[in-house]
Amino acid sequence: MRILRSGLDAILSTAIGAALLGIFLLNMYQVGGRYLFGIGAVWIPDVTRFLMIWMVFLGTALMHLRGRHLVIDFIQVRLPVRVRRGTEVVISGAMLAMACILLGVGWRIMQIRMDIPYTGWEVPTGYAYLAVPVAALLIGLTSAVNLWEWWSRGKA
Repeated sequence: MRILRSGLDAILSTAIGAALLGIFLLNMYQVGGRYLFGIGAVWIPDVTRFLMIWMVFLGTALMHLRGRHLVIDFIQVRLPVRVRRGTEVVISGAMLAMACILLGVGWRIMQIRMDIPYTGWEVPTGYAYLAVPVAALLIGLTSAVNLWEWWSRGKA
């Protein structure tokens, strides 16, 4: 499982870094072209919005994978180890349930948005909304692996 986690971490980190670099370069081109030459590309704001959406949702999945997502562990760290592990299981189960709901809702929204193209870019906005179910799937997979590892440790 450790190899799977590190491989997924590397893939997500690379994709997020590429999206950030793409946003930076596109905006530099847009600003430079507008001020230096008086021209700008109509499609750049749509592409940067697309990349930003994917970057945020993949970043959410990456932070969940690393266990660095937003948690308030003020009480949890003061609990005995046995109780703390129990709360971790409850949290992983809740995250798995939330990911399943987000997967279904995100997929439905993505399908609806496939009929609506970007204004300056003839691509359906549904491809941007595809980031929601993809991130939900990754979060759900991570939560399921966390539960599996907890269950395996209990059997050992």
